Amino acid sequence: MSKHKLGVAGFSHETITFWPGLTTREDFERTSYHGAELLEKARGTNSCVGGFIEVCEREDAELLPVCGAYGGATETVADEVYDFYVGEMRRGFDEMKDEVDGVLLSLHGAMATESRQDPETDAVREVREIVGYDMPLMVTFDLHANKDQAILREATAVFGYQSSPHVDMKNTGMRAADAMMRTLRGEIKPTVALKKPGIVVPSVFSATTVSPGKDIIDRVHRWERKPGVVDVSALFGFAWSDVRPLGMGMVAVTDDDPELAQEIVDDLCELAWSRRKELTGRSEAALHGVEEGVRLAMEKAKKAEKPMVILDHADRSNDTTYVLRELLRQGAQRTAFPMLHDPDAAKKIVEAGVGETVELEVGATTGWRDGGKVRVKGEVLWAGEGKYIGTGPMRINQETNLGPTGILQVGGVWLQVISRMSSLIDDDPIKQFGYRPEDFDIIVSKSKTHFRAVYEAIGEEIIIIDAPGQCPADLSVFQYMNVPDGVYPVNLRD
Repeated sequence: MSKHKLGVAGFSHETITFWPGLTTREDFERTSYHGAELLEKARGTNSCVGGFIEVCEREDAELLPVCGAYGGATETVADEVYDFYVGEMRRGFDEMKDEVDGVLLSLHGAMATESRQDPETDAVREVREIVGYDMPLMVTFDLHANKDQAILREATAVFGYQSSPHVDMKNTGMRAADAMMRTLRGEIKPTVALKKPGIVVPSVFSATTVSPGKDIIDRVHRWERKPGVVDVSALFGFAWSDVRPLGMGMVAVTDDDPELAQEIVDDLCELAWSRRKELTGRSEAALHGVEEGVRLAMEKAKKAEKPMVILDHADRSNDTTYVLRELLRQGAQRTAFPMLHDPDAAKKIVEAGVGETVELEVGATTGWRDGGKVRVKGEVLWAGEGKYIGTGPMRINQETNLGPTGILQVGGVWLQVISRMSSLIDDDPIKQFGYRPEDFDIIVSKSKTHFRAVYEAIGEEIIIIDAPGQCPADLSVFQYMNVPDGVYPVNLRD
């Protein structure tokens, strides 16, 4: 029997359509790969492509890579980005269409461009125009994908992350690749159902390690144990993208059993709807204002055996200064404030060098809901290129380059200033610079849920602060124009 050959590509971005400006091709190229480099960089990592590789090598299948275009989580994607990478995908799949047996695509599901509200589904449609509709095509999505039934007309089957924090990206790729191989061997005939419960979930409430997210994922796994079920996903959606398919989407893949697939998504939608208030922060959610949250963390830190963790969840750009300003105002001690994004400030700190005292303004580089600059003065503790190989569960074996990086001791605050946007989701930004989480009484993260994979264990308690930021829990501060009627809580309230 001849070896199966599979084409593979990736295209991913989490788009905040309310954020002024555009994400350009130059922004994407900093973290994108072309041709064989895609497989080289993904092997051994917690990524969908890493999962594709593991299954295909085990099954003696050959992967033919095209590109992996990854743009992060920023403002609306320029149309030129779509045209360039989808054009590359079209050319790549056209060259291999006569030799491949199937296609594996690693997408995000919450991208939006200047003219496209669902560009990733459009991209799959363009790939189909090249390879046809007889060839099996499997797609992976982020748990925060905004997807509707349109994707089912293009993909043979859809697989979403089942964890937030996203510690299962590799596993999601493996699920998709395994279903591909079973399909090619004729063992299964995938049938897919997708249903939307009509709920928009702010990311801070999508954590799957705690309720209500955990309850939904527990139900997902319960359904997966039923005979005839190939895969089940609960897509929680991405709240700050004003697009037609906004919101949660439940997906079920069965072995040629459309009735069972529909039963599964109906059940998951009913469960989600029954928990809609908790999923949207309209129950008694433990969110604190800036002044209150900082004071509470400082008080509890006095008796805590482990660091208190402050979650500044609304800061998508990792440059807002609301919490930093309040920590300094209240005189916080033994406090770590990692990964504040400000390239200009980082450069000045590096130029000054270790042991020097510098005074400068930091943060607030986006100019949008960022809190304004904060003037600080402190001793330089570390200065150089912030480059390392990740050891945390999400970024294992991935190269991280924060660019020129400086660490200042500003009063009682250990302040790390970086040049390339990133967030604290593991302890690498602390330990790879010569420090330990236990050196601090308070640690600030600007993650949403990903930090939980490490800091639920490291931290004594998590204090969630709902500072203004780019992605607050209160969605009423934005005006949605493209979302259909009846979507809670954007245009349906109770």
